[in-house]
Amino acid sequence: RGDGTSAPVFFNTFQRGPQESVWETIPQPSWDEMKWGGTHGYLDLYVAGSDTPQWKYTAAPDADARAVQAVYWARRWASESGKGSAVTGVVQKASKLGDYLRYALFDKYFKPIGCTSLDCPASGDRGERGGRSAAHYLLS
Repeated sequence: RGDGTSAPVFFNTFQRGPQESVWETIPQPSWDEMKWGGTHGYLDLYVAGSDTPQWKYTAAPDADARAVQAVYWARRWASESGKGSAVTGVVQKASKLGDYLRYALFDKYFKPIGCTSLDCPASGDRGERGGRSAAHYLLS
């Protein structure tokens, strides 16, 4: 973690520098206690002068969607060859991943689409379109 000793931490390799090039990613820990890097930890690479700690987890829903698609085809081909049980475990995991993948279809704060105020309430279960007012239906 950020203390450098207690536990491992995920490594964020996809937060990009000023030129936004995938070839110029800057590896950094997801847990930043601002002890290494610049005056404000690794945050100095992106937001100079900010003292606000951040959690930095990378989500890659496009890669998750490709993984679910690959498992779909594996299941189909395994079933056609009479060996569907060989992929049962991975199909169950891909199903769970697909459930989480649905979150990528919503605004990250679950605010209604078009909201430009911090005061907008989060989309509720009984809101517009059955609680889907935060859905943009695009893979974020």
